[in-house]
Amino acid sequence: MNVQLLSIEPTEEWGTFDIRVKIGIEPHKFTMKVKTTPITNHQIQVTHGDNNFLKTFKFSPMIALKISKLVSQFHNHQTVELPANIGGLLSGELSSVN
Repeated sequence: MNVQLLSIEPTEEWGTFDIRVKIGIEPHKFTMKVKTTPITNHQIQVTHGDNNFLKTFKFSPMIALKISKLVSQFHNHQTVELPANIGGLLSGELSSVN
């Protein structure tokens, strides 16, 4: 099944985004948060998906990573062209889709 990132929308909470992803022909909505954490003398940016995102892409970490990178780019005001083709997902890699 092909995975596409359709949209990234900021919410009222700073650093939180509603994303729409199409898996095969089914649209899905997830929430992702981007936080910056200081570690020693460096700022590390962490992107974290909601529980549904984590469950859905549990067996496909590369798909989750690609989506997370695009959300992080959007958060950093970098250009993200949407819809973005993320890649293929085997049905065995799909943990649970509501």
